Amino acid sequence: MHRVLAILGAGSATRAGVDKVFADLGGQPVLAWSLAAGRSAGCFDEVVIVVPKERSSAVEQFLRDQAWSALVVPGGATRTASSWAALDAAPSADVIAIHDAARPFCPPSLFARCVELALKDGSAVAGLPLADTVRRADEAGAATEEVSREGLWSAQTPQVFRRELLAKARAAVGDRSFGDDAAALIAAGMRPKMVLGERRNLKITTLEDLGYARELVAKGLAGYPALQVR
Repeated sequence: MHRVLAILGAGSATRAGVDKVFADLGGQPVLAWSLAAGRSAGCFDEVVIVVPKERSSAVEQFLRDQAWSALVVPGGATRTASSWAALDAAPSADVIAIHDAARPFCPPSLFARCVELALKDGSAVAGLPLADTVRRADEAGAATEEVSREGLWSAQTPQVFRRELLAKARAAVGDRSFGDDAAALIAAGMRPKMVLGERRNLKITTLEDLGYARELVAKGLAGYPALQVR
C-alpha cells in the first residue's frame, strides 16, 4: 500500500492577519512543525506539500536544508482546489492523508491511527465530539435556542481516504468548494468515518491562536518532542 501525506498550506491568512503557515513558531515556520509531526508518524511513503506558488521556492529550500524529501506543488484558489492539487500530485497513492499545515501539534500517533483505520474502512476523519453547550443566536447576539450537541463533532485533520474515494468525490462535486474533504465526500453521497482526535491538535486561525501556540512551545507543552531541525 502506497501511503501519501498531503500538507495543505495554500490557504488565505485573512483571519489571522499574518501568513499563519509561515509564521514563526519556536524558531521555525508553523509548516515545519506540521511536516515534522507527519514524518515522525513513520507511516507515509511520500509527502506532498501544497503551498502558494510564490512560496514554493522557499519551501523547497527549507526541505533541502533539512535533507527532507517532499514534492512541492502550487495550491488552488480554495481549500478544496488545493486538495485536488494534492490528489493530482499523488497518482500512485492507495491512501492519502490530508492535513492542514496550520495544525502544528498533531500527535504522530494520530496520523498512524487514521491511516490504519482508512486502510481498513476507506476513510478516517479526526475530530472531537462537541463538549460545550451550543446555542443559536440572532444577528444582535441574543440567544434564541439551545441546539442539541448529540452526534455533533468538530472536524480536525488529518483526514485520510482511499484515493479512489477522493477521486469519486471530485468527479461528483465538480468545481464546488467545501470546508474540508469529508464534506466533499458527504456531498458525493458517501459517509466518511469520524475517529477520535486530540484536543492538542489545535488549528492556528487567528493571532490569538498563534500566540497560544507560541506559549505552548515556550513552556514545552506542544504535546510531543520538540521539533528537531538543522
